Amino acid sequence: MKLINFLRRFRKHQKYFYLSVLIIIAFFIGSSLITPKITSVADDLMEDVRLADLYSKKNNIASEFLQLNSFLSYSKNIINDSYDISTEELINKLDFVSDLALSNTVNVSSYVYVITPDGVRELEHFRSDSIKKSISEKEILLEANKGYLDTVIIADDKVINRKAYVFQKSKDTSIIVGYDVDLRAFWKYYSEKYQGRTSYTTVFNSDGICLLHPDVENIGYTVKPYFTSFSIADIIKEPGNNVLKSNGNSQYLGLDIVRYFDEIMIEDHRLIVVANFMKFDLQEKTAEIQQYFSWISLLAFITFILLLLIARFQLKKEYNQNLRVHKEKEQLALTNENYKRENAVLQLNQLKKKMNPHFLFNTLNSLHFLIETKPNLSQKFVLQLADVYRYLLENRDDNLTSLKKELDFLEHYIFLHKIRFKNSLKINISNQSDDDLILYKKIPVLSLETLVENAIKHNEITKNNPLHIELKIKNTHVIVSNNYSPKKKNNTEGHKIGLTYLKNIYNYYEVDSFKTKVLEDKFICILPLLP
Repeated sequence: MKLINFLRRFRKHQKYFYLSVLIIIAFFIGSSLITPKITSVADDLMEDVRLADLYSKKNNIASEFLQLNSFLSYSKNIINDSYDISTEELINKLDFVSDLALSNTVNVSSYVYVITPDGVRELEHFRSDSIKKSISEKEILLEANKGYLDTVIIADDKVINRKAYVFQKSKDTSIIVGYDVDLRAFWKYYSEKYQGRTSYTTVFNSDGICLLHPDVENIGYTVKPYFTSFSIADIIKEPGNNVLKSNGNSQYLGLDIVRYFDEIMIEDHRLIVVANFMKFDLQEKTAEIQQYFSWISLLAFITFILLLLIARFQLKKEYNQNLRVHKEKEQLALTNENYKRENAVLQLNQLKKKMNPHFLFNTLNSLHFLIETKPNLSQKFVLQLADVYRYLLENRDDNLTSLKKELDFLEHYIFLHKIRFKNSLKINISNQSDDDLILYKKIPVLSLETLVENAIKHNEITKNNPLHIELKIKNTHVIVSNNYSPKKKNNTEGHKIGLTYLKNIYNYYEVDSFKTKVLEDKFICILPLLP
């Protein structure tokens, strides 16, 4: 009898059983199809991450090497402007720059050589006497041709990158100015400033000499394992070619790695930048993750089926209970819907204020003017503008904020407008309250900005008729007033939107003391403070 009842129930609900089996089969088929896609997406993502890291390293390398060459660039500029000054005055200027080059801690020596038929005049600066003794290969400089010289010298325990500029002052006079960079000290500086977690950087010159490497013993020498897949000529190419990539083994890490090769131009010299990344077997890792995912998903599916069966047994009991509370839920849903509708209206108005295009266009026009006329002030202007939009786009759970935050925001907002209107806009803020905690009371978000914006937008503002805005902070409210001189063609609709926004918020919190009025050529607004 029990068996018969079971078969009847099974026959009645067999469609659910077959549906469950089909879902299980579809799950495993889908899983087998998704696995290759996951691997492909993971490979593409890893490639994008590595290329982004390579471009970041290229920018860092270019910045640092340009900084190394800066003193040589200064010297070249001095030489190019020296046609109307004496040789002695030129030498004094170059000697000053040469001495200044030692302010960079990785530069160990600097020099100016003046070559005439009478001999060589030497003006040299060394960071220490030991360096003076170890670096003495000035013949390389004296034999250099006109133009730039950039070479690597190994002297005792140092690897030196010698940078120099050779200039023919006259038929019988040549001037050489330059300095020596300690490449190992430069690597120490670079590695401490740009610490890589999943990769490391190596740099070579166009001759294949290593300039930067985490294993400092390689600096100053050719490192052949880097150029087994392709030659230096393959890497040094015209701009726009693709980045080269090869697999290899890092003697520094003792691991399999992937190398990305690209070049950068520093002045007239090409450098090869190599980003070295640890190699990951993504297919193996993805297969393991997929296997765990399959078992977890199967367990979750079985749990879901069991919960579904239990839920069916509870359905009748819950159905009767739902009937009793149905009307109550409908009432609650209606109340909640009304609340959401009102809140949505408030949020919409607030969003409209956040995205005010006129303010953005005016500030960008002001910024364009400042960049050309007052670049230092334009930097402060950009920071103030960033603070304004950071506050405007801040996520909030309600429509209230502290008076202090509003005043701080208003200070940034006023700064932007005063750049535009100058002395035609005058704003005075006075705290006339004796409450020490007055600044922590609440007012609607953007309320002060709304009133100031309305005053600026809807009143005539000229040098002869400036706009005066006054904020008085009382114990229970804030009074905002301005001289009332409306524009002839005024958009009163925009004015009403801002005031309606404030009125709706105060109505929402059941506060009826919000007032606006025009009295004796003044527009006055009273903003109640909320606890």
